[in-house]
Amino acid sequence: MPPPFDISLFLIMLLMPCVFGAGIYVFFVRRKLHKKAGWKLLLQGNLLILLMLVSTILLAGECYYRFIYDQTDSFALTNSSARWILRHYKLNNMNFRDSVDYGSSCPEGKVRITFVGDSFTAGHGIKDVEQRFANLVRHQDPGLEVQVLATNGWDTGHQLERLKNLQGTDLEYVVLVYCLNDISDIIPEYQQVLDRIYEDHAPGYLAYNSYFLNTLYYRWIAFSDPDIKNFYQFTREAYQNQIWDQQKKRLTELRDLVKARGAELLVVTFPFIHALGSDYSYAAVHQQLDAHWQSLDVPHLDLLDTYQGQTAEQLRVNKYDAHPNEEAHAMAARAIGAFLRSERENAPAVDAEAEQKPAPE
Repeated sequence: MPPPFDISLFLIMLLMPCVFGAGIYVFFVRRKLHKKAGWKLLLQGNLLILLMLVSTILLAGECYYRFIYDQTDSFALTNSSARWILRHYKLNNMNFRDSVDYGSSCPEGKVRITFVGDSFTAGHGIKDVEQRFANLVRHQDPGLEVQVLATNGWDTGHQLERLKNLQGTDLEYVVLVYCLNDISDIIPEYQQVLDRIYEDHAPGYLAYNSYFLNTLYYRWIAFSDPDIKNFYQFTREAYQNQIWDQQKKRLTELRDLVKARGAELLVVTFPFIHALGSDYSYAAVHQQLDAHWQSLDVPHLDLLDTYQGQTAEQLRVNKYDAHPNEEAHAMAARAIGAFLRSERENAPAVDAEAEQKPAPE
């Protein structure tokens, strides 16, 4: 949550240029009274001009980041990012970001698609929810009834828990939207770094209440803290040790859970947008995931193929937020729409007579 508007701090920022401006005026009046200005007077004048410039920049920056700037950062650390979420995340009857409410049963004549994911699926950084991939898929095919069960920060553990507790809701196709860092909740080092980012870098009074100073503070942290700069190195290492074995068991459990609910699991994998390019260093992880889904007989769409030839600059929200932008969501929607059509067309036909027979007692 962004801090409440500290009117006293803002008034001080507003008054400072006026005070220093008045001081400069007084200085020039005094200088006219002295035919020969000494070094002390010159020092005072230069200091007043400097303070005037700094206070003006501070006020302009505060006005811009408080009233105009409307963008996110990857970890939602800044006040601007927290306010962005309040502005653009409208929750439905199930407390998920969407423009429609969800019913317990699918409307007659439609096919229910339930997307399960994290901030990539929720559309972090996408102002208009209708421009995220799940909503675009909804618009592509009126025959689909699309649900989006996604929350910022969710990992595989959260997704498993949500599906276990999803009572009274019919499921047909469950699409797990997998990000490579969904393994992070079982990586001890990852959690330690994440806790330190949010706790050890808590801002003081000025950096907390000023949008401009808050932005400068967290951008300096992002630049200077090696753990933040190399945050995703833990992910690649986790897929090379015993943590990957734990993750495979959880993904298998998720498949079995969906199957037990009488639904079919499909998987879509997003690459790390910030790392896209000819030297993308997570390709081996994608291969591991694909091999695992094949072993479970779960259809898998890897969006790394969709984004081939694209760069991070083209597909990320902004230089401070590595989530997919509108173009990346549009590309994903086209690929996912084709993927869903293919799976539905190739689904085994259900014997209508057998379907109508009562279950044996």
